[in-house]
Amino acid sequence: MTRRALVTGGAGFMGAHLAALLCRDGWETIVVDDCSAGSLGNFRYLGIKPEVRAADLSDPRALDGWGGPIPDVIFHLAGSANVARSVEQPMADFEATLRSTLHVLEFARRRGVPKLVFPSTASVYKPGVPMPVGEDAPIHASSPYGAAKVAAENYCFAYATSYGLDVTVLRFFSVYGPLMRRFAIHDWVRKLQRDPSRLEILGNGEQVREYLYVDDAARAFLLAAERGGAGEAYNVGTGVPVRIRDLARKVIEAMGLEGVRVEPTMKSWPGDVQAWYADTAKLARLGFAPKVGFDEGLRNTVLYLKEPPDPAPFP
Repeated sequence: MTRRALVTGGAGFMGAHLAALLCRDGWETIVVDDCSAGSLGNFRYLGIKPEVRAADLSDPRALDGWGGPIPDVIFHLAGSANVARSVEQPMADFEATLRSTLHVLEFARRRGVPKLVFPSTASVYKPGVPMPVGEDAPIHASSPYGAAKVAAENYCFAYATSYGLDVTVLRFFSVYGPLMRRFAIHDWVRKLQRDPSRLEILGNGEQVREYLYVDDAARAFLLAAERGGAGEAYNVGTGVPVRIRDLARKVIEAMGLEGVRVEPTMKSWPGDVQAWYADTAKLARLGFAPKVGFDEGLRNTVLYLKEPPDPAPFP
């Protein structure tokens, strides 16, 4: 029997990779996206042709005219993914993330969708908690982006409890890979292309993060759809901490450069935190283990960023 998936935000970075994995695994895949952040050209790069429906999910009527079979799973990736922008434009972040999530949950409830998977973020956790962060760590967002994700999580849990909707939440830490258009690795490659003699990095360089390759992130979505508990949250990452200064050196090496000065600014944006890396034992018990090593993933990413393909719309 053919399985059907609806991927909101499926033209974006993670959404397009998830759509590609679904298509290759034989799922009938429908992407809903307003392309405000994603690009239909991502499907050309990945070699897939999912059905695409244009819709702004902050509009409560966006899915009213849904035709055809009800999806077996909704992967709800539509929403904001920019901490700094959420600080500058908190209302826009609310509309993109929280309002759209409630509309998708209502659609799933009314239409009897069997499963919904919602991607949240490490930004829901209270800064300064002991590392690695477990799912039972205190929830205390430090940015409007994190606050919208906390609220969206709580609506997911409420729909699981009140209506029996099978919703699983995934709390992603840093995800990287081809098609990324923002964040540190992307920005550093662009800086080094402009000036290969120096690399300015935010903060003091001692910040700690962890990095999960986007193909592994897509696999985590499928695992959550098949085995994730209703009303449960799972950290998604590698659990391997990486110091930002060391990451910068790895990017420089992957670029094939030598003698580059790494210059910390000693400043960052409001809502940034000094250290984030995950305790991933709960997801590992479902059978998850990253397959792509960091050095391999970084080489793939830098190669893509150095010469990104033509972003022309998919025919």
